[in-house]
Amino acid sequence: MTTLNHDRPEAPADGSAAREEGRGPRLSVVTDLRADVERAAYPLDLPGAEDLRALREQVLVQTGARLLPRLRRASAPAVVVLGGSSGVGKSTVLNSLLGEEVTEAGVLRPTTRRAVVAVHPDDAPDLDGHPLAEMATVVTHPEVPVGLALLDAPDLNSVHADNRALANRLLETADLWVFVTTAARYGDALPWRQLTEAQGRGITTAVVLNRLPLRVRAAVRADLLARMDGLGLGSAPLFVVPDTGPHEGPLDAAVVAELKEWLALVADRHRAAGVVRRTTRGAWAALREQLLALAAGADAQVEAADELRRLAAEAVDEPAQALTDALRNGQAGLGAPTTRWLSLASTGGPLALLLEEGARPRAGRQGRALAARDAAAADLAAEATAALQLVVADGLRGATDGVRRVRAQAALAEKALTASGTTPDRASAVDGARAVVTAWARAVRDAVGDRGADEALSPDGLGALVQAGAAGVAGAAAAVRRLTGGEQLVDTARDDLARRAVSAVRAAVEPYLAELDALPLQPGTALRLRASELKEHA
Repeated sequence: MTTLNHDRPEAPADGSAAREEGRGPRLSVVTDLRADVERAAYPLDLPGAEDLRALREQVLVQTGARLLPRLRRASAPAVVVLGGSSGVGKSTVLNSLLGEEVTEAGVLRPTTRRAVVAVHPDDAPDLDGHPLAEMATVVTHPEVPVGLALLDAPDLNSVHADNRALANRLLETADLWVFVTTAARYGDALPWRQLTEAQGRGITTAVVLNRLPLRVRAAVRADLLARMDGLGLGSAPLFVVPDTGPHEGPLDAAVVAELKEWLALVADRHRAAGVVRRTTRGAWAALREQLLALAAGADAQVEAADELRRLAAEAVDEPAQALTDALRNGQAGLGAPTTRWLSLASTGGPLALLLEEGARPRAGRQGRALAARDAAAADLAAEATAALQLVVADGLRGATDGVRRVRAQAALAEKALTASGTTPDRASAVDGARAVVTAWARAVRDAVGDRGADEALSPDGLGALVQAGAAGVAGAAAAVRRLTGGEQLVDTARDDLARRAVSAVRAAVEPYLAELDALPLQPGTALRLRASELKEHA
């Protein structure tokens, strides 16, 4: 080991070598792509979205915990992960390789509760500031081959989600994965799936068959080799550790000697560098495909959000058009308001004068008669605006129902959007309609200004008559035109009411659209650009 350590190039004391390593174009490419992946989001529950979220996390871990540290500091030791299911003896294997208990081998599940990474004292400085040191406890030991970091990872099938997540993150840091299993556990599907994925990304792999009873050695070994060959792992070395019965502490050195010798060979500076290069090449190629998958998923998210916007906008188109038609056709004036007008404008009624061509109030009666006509016009306006509120409320309810239907049909967005309350309740339609009509009525009065109808109506009375006419009371509309010399006060008021009401209807969809706009969605353009840059720097 002394020779191996001596052969390693000595880094300048000022750290310039590490800085020089960090200036390459690959570092810039990976730094930029990681930033773009961090910005990528998949909040809508489209088919495959959960897989994309997991892939995004995998890429972030792989780039943050392995590629970037490796590009910044090429002298860091190759990471050898001892991984596998719960209870297969990963910690015991590591302790036995070192001849000392550096990681606690447990009986209770999960057996490995805290990740431990063992390095040679000469390699310890290279892990300063390394993400691996943040995820695992670093211990130094002279029996660790120089150039390697031996990592005892938590159980892949841990009962604790945090442990499983940590195990998966640590696997992304691996340059070499030693899969530890037993005769009882080698059929577990999860570790094999991850092992074959690792192999596909260029990670060097090996298998340790631990605690193998002598009586089944030949059969289990043959079956395991066949399984490995069937999964494309036929070239991976297989190490058998015999069952030694109940024991405490490390195993006898002889039972792990073959594995230890192999690790020593891997640790040779040139071989270790080759392992790292192979893993990096594999990760580089896999990363391009991962970025393209993330880019396609990002585009699908943007397209889905655009479709939701379109559906939501269409959901209020029909009630908006129906409301416009109802208001322009004077639907609100039919029925009670028109009946009220006929009563007030019939012979002897307070508004009868308004229908008499050229009629004027009699002298001495203007004050009381004017007040009576204004009061009658106000009653008529109240009847008409109440009917208008019902019509507008129907339109608002139609819009609310339409948005709710979109939300129900597009449940994929609901988890991503904020909780209930973003779409107005149907009950709030009454309040909304009242607000629209009240504001419109004030605007009508302001538009009338100080116009009066000679001595027939005051400005307030004329404003009330305009409201009734705009609502659809035909007699009131005709009276306004006669009293004002043909001014288009009624038509203008009706157009303004339709504009205000339709605006309120369309506002029902605004909270939903605002939520969609707030989703952190970006197209996959930047990710595709990074994938092409990876190809250029392969």
